[in-house]
Amino acid sequence: MPEIEDYSVYNDRMRRSMWDKAFFMDKVPGTELLIDYGCADGSLIRFLHGLFPEMLFIGFDIDPAMVLEARKHKTNNAWFFTEIVEVQEQIRALNMPSSKIAVNYSSVLHEVFHYGFDLEAFRSFISAVSPQYLVVRDMMYYSEDPDAVVSEEVKRIIREKIPDWQIRDFENCWGPISLRKNLVHLLMKYKYTENWDRECAENYFSYTEDELMELLDPERKFKRILLIRYILPWIRFDIETNFGIDPGDEFTTHYAMILSAGNPECMVSLNKKRPAMIQRKRGTL
Repeated sequence: MPEIEDYSVYNDRMRRSMWDKAFFMDKVPGTELLIDYGCADGSLIRFLHGLFPEMLFIGFDIDPAMVLEARKHKTNNAWFFTEIVEVQEQIRALNMPSSKIAVNYSSVLHEVFHYGFDLEAFRSFISAVSPQYLVVRDMMYYSEDPDAVVSEEVKRIIREKIPDWQIRDFENCWGPISLRKNLVHLLMKYKYTENWDRECAENYFSYTEDELMELLDPERKFKRILLIRYILPWIRFDIETNFGIDPGDEFTTHYAMILSAGNPECMVSLNKKRPAMIQRKRGTL
């Protein structure tokens, strides 16, 4: 993975979308321990601690510099690690049941796929922790027309606003900006000049929904209780105000999803396609 050239700028931009990243906190009832997978400098955990001071937090990141920064600001109910085994040891030390654990993946899974991390180790972690909730908020381009192109007028505006060298770098990595998916990709990262080499080469749209589910839940042990697709508001605002372009509603750039571990065979179903009553253990409600 390429080095981050300017940590302060990188972390500052990550902090700007805290409320969006915290979307799930009223949707994971019963959670007492949140594991932030890819916690960076711990900004999200600090933000959530201010709102939920009684909750326990574990932050994990493979970047030692990030974890070192996170530990500078840690509270008594937060722990930060660079090794998965340390995360598992801390969970055991807390004696926390899996039914009270949520694992959060915020703007990290596109890196997992792009940089070729060990997907089997990733799955093994989920299996070992066996959390009640898996929470994801990340980038994914979604459109019914993935091959849509943009008009000559739009291309003209973009080339007037973004330097030629930056467009050239991007197109060398991802192809022509005449393809709408590529243009949107560029507009999501063109401001990141301080870490441009890293950001330009990083694929924000590095996986599909099928690949995501195969990673998170290959055995189909979870049920999806939330899925929202949207254009990140600041991206829409930037496209409209700085370029005078209407993004429309034919594509999205981000999604938010929550998976919950369930035991549907012990429940009564409201689904018409299934039997009205499913066998349950005697004496249960």
